[in-house]
Amino acid sequence: MSDKPLGFGVIGLGVGKSRAKMAAECPDAELIAVCDLDEERLNPVAEEHGCDRHTDYKEMAERDDIDCILVMTPSGLHCEMAIECLKRGKHVATTKPMDVRLDIIDEAIATAEEESRVLAVDFGRRYSDDCRRIKRAMDEGRFGRPILATIEMKWWRTEDYYAGWRGTWEFDGGGSLANQGIHQIDLVQWIMGPVTRVVGDYAVMAHENCETEDLGMALAEFESGAKGSFITTTTYEPEHVTRVGFHGTEGAVLLDSEEPAIWQFRDEEEEEPLPPGPANIVEDMVRCRRARRTSSRTWWAAFARGRSRPARAPRGASRWRSSVRSCAPRTRASGLIYPSRGRDAEGLQ
Repeated sequence: MSDKPLGFGVIGLGVGKSRAKMAAECPDAELIAVCDLDEERLNPVAEEHGCDRHTDYKEMAERDDIDCILVMTPSGLHCEMAIECLKRGKHVATTKPMDVRLDIIDEAIATAEEESRVLAVDFGRRYSDDCRRIKRAMDEGRFGRPILATIEMKWWRTEDYYAGWRGTWEFDGGGSLANQGIHQIDLVQWIMGPVTRVVGDYAVMAHENCETEDLGMALAEFESGAKGSFITTTTYEPEHVTRVGFHGTEGAVLLDSEEPAIWQFRDEEEEEPLPPGPANIVEDMVRCRRARRTSSRTWWAAFARGRSRPARAPRGASRWRSSVRSCAPRTRASGLIYPSRGRDAEGLQ
């Protein structure tokens, strides 16, 4: 295979509109086509980027000039669409969360393994240099013994925001935890490691159209023995508050609105520059796909299962299942092992 640009297709032009722009602007990618049921959203994006347009995503997935498809649809459709694209030989990245049900997530991972395709999830905060610095500091032991990770996310969403699929069990799988807070929850799990125990509560406090939760709280325990405290809500009308903190016996970091407010370690060693890395999911999929050319099927199957993480794997892909399992309440009908109100749920990994 030559190093010609990787052909991309995008399904869903809500958040997918920005991902189409990423593909169009990446020198190692080519935006081949976009797909949406709403032609009022579809046509302007296709015209802006000079690419083809489709209203049938399966038809788009049959194209030989598309290598990778980005699934940017409502959460409850992610893996259904991903599986169809994987079966047609495409590499796939979904937006967060990977889906709302663990059974179909496992089916998608198994399909990626069977087809020897790359399957990833777009968690954009992992591309931030500040988050990469925190991850490196934790991996290098600069925090000492990890003690606590905290999330305080207080946002506002209008009643109209929940008038469609958002905040429904079927298509959103949750509310402030599963939709908005999952970015912070994924970041904490990426840096702190696996969660072994969680207890939480959730409620709808201020939105009539929301089925799931507009306020969620959880206490977690990590495999390392460290603890976690998570609060997310979409009931807070003043300016958004987003704080994520980590501290241990030797250091502490606090991100406030994604900017470092505290960066303090007992060792005052000068940091080495970060190695180059992809800036977004499109660049990551390109690099991942090119690295895969010399990799075995078994190696990539292990990546898809989350048992190992290749050096160039998309950062949005590790611990997919645990992000879904740790982010929001679920109904019994979903068949998930999930904390209900005030009840422990052990062995989440």
